[in-house]
Amino acid sequence: MIRDRFKKAARRAAIKIFNMEFDTEERDPNARGVADPNNFDPTVIPKLVDGDGDTPGPNHRYDIGRTWVSAQLVGGVPPFFIDIRPPDVAAAGILPGAILMSGDAVKQRTNRLPADRAERVTIYDQTGELGSAEIAAWLREQGWTMARRLQGGYAEWLEQGETISQLDALPNAPRQIGQPVKLTDGRNGHIHSVEASGSGFSYSVWVAGTVEGPLGDDALAD
Repeated sequence: MIRDRFKKAARRAAIKIFNMEFDTEERDPNARGVADPNNFDPTVIPKLVDGDGDTPGPNHRYDIGRTWVSAQLVGGVPPFFIDIRPPDVAAAGILPGAILMSGDAVKQRTNRLPADRAERVTIYDQTGELGSAEIAAWLREQGWTMARRLQGGYAEWLEQGETISQLDALPNAPRQIGQPVKLTDGRNGHIHSVEASGSGFSYSVWVAGTVEGPLGDDALAD
C-alpha cells in the first residue's frame, strides 16, 4: 500500500514537472488514436473508397491527392492546374481553370507558368501515369518547388464526381479545340488552341505528342 501511494505521488509530481496535464486528460473515445471498443461510435469514421486520394497530402514531396485538391478548389484557393492530355481527350472536360499544355509545351513556354515559383502547381494527365509525374519533377528542378502530380489523374477526379469545366471556345472560329485536322504536309493532328489573329484565326496543333504553331488556315488542309 505504501508503494502504491508512493507511485501515485511520483506520478502527480511528474505530470506537474513535465507539464503533462494535457496527456492525462480524459479523451473523446472517437478521437484519432483512441481505441475503446466499449465506447466508440463507428458512424464517425469517414467513408473511404479505392483511389479516394486522401493521401498524399500537401506536405508530400511529389504528389497531391484528389480530396486535398478538391478542398483547395472549394475553399477558393486552387492550385495552378496544367492539363497535359491530348486536346481531343481534354475537350470532354478539364479541371476548373486548367490550361491545356503538352509536356513539351510546358518546357518550351514557361512564360505561361506562374511568375511566383513558390505557387502551388498541379499537373495531371488521364490516369496519373501518363507523364504528369515526370513534368512535375521537371518543374521542381526549374524552381517551381510546389509542383505536384495529381494522383489518379482526371479519371479519378471524374469518377468521384468532382467539379469539371469545359475548355474556352471562340464561337466564330471555324475550328475548335479537339477537332481533328490534317496539315498540308499530310500529318494528322488535333487543334490544341485557337486564337484570334487580325481578321482571322491562328491555331496550334497537337501532332504525335508535340504542339506546332501558331498556324494559319493555309497550313491546314480542308
